[in-house]
Amino acid sequence: MARKITIASGKGGVGKTTSAINIAHAMNKRNNKTLLIDGNLSTPNVHIYLGWPILKRTLVSVMKHESDLKDAIYKHSSGLRILPSISSAGEMRTLKVDRLAEVMDELEGEADVILLDSAAGIGRETLGAMQVSDEVLIVTNPEMAAVLDAQKTVQLAHELGKTILGVVLNKVKYGKHEMKMEEVEKLLDIPVIGVIPFDENISKVSSGKHPVTHAYPRAKSSKGFDRVAEALLGRKYLEGVKRRKSLKDYVLKMIGLGK
Repeated sequence: MARKITIASGKGGVGKTTSAINIAHAMNKRNNKTLLIDGNLSTPNVHIYLGWPILKRTLVSVMKHESDLKDAIYKHSSGLRILPSISSAGEMRTLKVDRLAEVMDELEGEADVILLDSAAGIGRETLGAMQVSDEVLIVTNPEMAAVLDAQKTVQLAHELGKTILGVVLNKVKYGKHEMKMEEVEKLLDIPVIGVIPFDENISKVSSGKHPVTHAYPRAKSSKGFDRVAEALLGRKYLEGVKRRKSLKDYVLKMIGLGK
């Protein structure tokens, strides 16, 4: 059975969708069968960030029984598979969010890990995304307003009985005005499992329509997303592994023959 993880935030502008795309790509490139779903039905952006502004077959058309599910799954040149969403204001008035649960059941066997990029805030779309997931990952910025809004999202996840995997601190500049990791953990009462430094490379790839983890795999932000992917997959992140020495030492250590 696939793991279903909703990526949520308390407010918009924290970089949730960018984080979802790059975490999904980082997980997928580790030989993991990963699928990213744009669960933000009203203001979806995953397809825009990945260079597909116009698509006819999407999650919304599947939910309306107008498209076959497999036809609405697209493979990006980076290898990442996505189920995008595109909707109009009129569609949102009549769309039944509970249909999402049926789509998730239909996806069984399509992926080992399904990530849902939810809408910002704690509205019905975020609620719907969490309800069809088993786990929740919170994305926020090291600012009091963003963290306080994230606190509401954490509370919603608790009320729904979901497992909260942790917090990803995004756009970190290490400034004096920013909240420290320990302060965020204390306020939200959940661990920070990833810190993504502010990186101008992310802005560069937005025009190139690629995840930063694909276009700039050695960028500081890419390394941060790699660490998050490793944490979610339950593996230790090995930064800068050298195959001739470091990897050998690591394997020896794992079997009890190394230091």
